[in-house]
Amino acid sequence: MKATAKRTLTPRAVVLATAAAVALIGGTGAATAFADDDGGPAPQSSVQLPHNERHLDDTAKDRAQVKADKISQSQATAKALQTVPGTATSAELDNADRNGSLVWEVEVFGKDHKSHEVIIDAGSGKVLKQHTDRDDDAAEDAAETQALLKTDKTGHDKATDQALKAVPGTVVSYGLDDNADRNGSLIWEVDVLGKDHKSHEVIIDAGSGKVLNQHIDHDDHDNNDNQDDNDSDDD
Repeated sequence: MKATAKRTLTPRAVVLATAAAVALIGGTGAATAFADDDGGPAPQSSVQLPHNERHLDDTAKDRAQVKADKISQSQATAKALQTVPGTATSAELDNADRNGSLVWEVEVFGKDHKSHEVIIDAGSGKVLKQHTDRDDDAAEDAAETQALLKTDKTGHDKATDQALKAVPGTVVSYGLDDNADRNGSLIWEVDVLGKDHKSHEVIIDAGSGKVLNQHIDHDDHDNNDNQDDNDSDDD
């Protein structure tokens, strides 16, 4: 299993059913409400992506988000850990299903032995929301995460540092993974938007901290390599 929800399972936000009933006669449109998975309204960030940048392919989306982002992953993680003392297991810069709001979503395994998600405003660095995983599998997932963290010898700081040495640029996400689809070893997966304007995935051994693999994301067939670099690189 994956200890974290990186890319495929985060972000947390989901689109609820329409907030108002649609008239059966007259063709009146209903507004759509955005909310996260605990039923509350989705946090509104101080940074809003233009509508045409909210549903881009992966690399183009990374470029747009990094250009708009004002908070590095290390700053977002530090803020999350101030809010929930513990160990960060993943972070992702994202805007999906948040009506354009750009946020850092940081997963923390707290000292209370529970899994928490902390939402950080990508513009101001303020904590917009924090909630504890309380679904039916929360206790089991927390136990599995705790077991993996006991095996991890690298941590998110060293993992992201190593990834940036391999691929200079900006970290857009990281996550601890038990590598079940490979050979079962524990790894950190770090996604970096490189200075070459391409999205890279860097695999770090969670035991040794060494780079195991690095490849460019070609899934979105994005060949636009002429986008301006983000002015500030990641810490």
